[in-house]
Amino acid sequence: KDYELWIVPESGNPLSLGVVPVGGVYQVTLTDEARQALSSSRTLAISLEPAGGSPTGAPTGPILHVTKLYEL
Repeated sequence: KDYELWIVPESGNPLSLGVVPVGGVYQVTLTDEARQALSSSRTLAISLEPAGGSPTGAPTGPILHVTKLYEL
């Protein structure tokens, strides 16, 4: 199984930011679509997915953590 990071918009479907490797640092280069999604909703979630990530493009496993991003 793998962890997958998602942007959760106020409306519409979650947008995957990719599979998160266990251990180490995970860096994401945001696409224009991801930047736009984050500007309207600053909610991220992590789901537990089959190895390699969600086969459907949407979370299929349990949501393990949800957090909001805040600008300081």
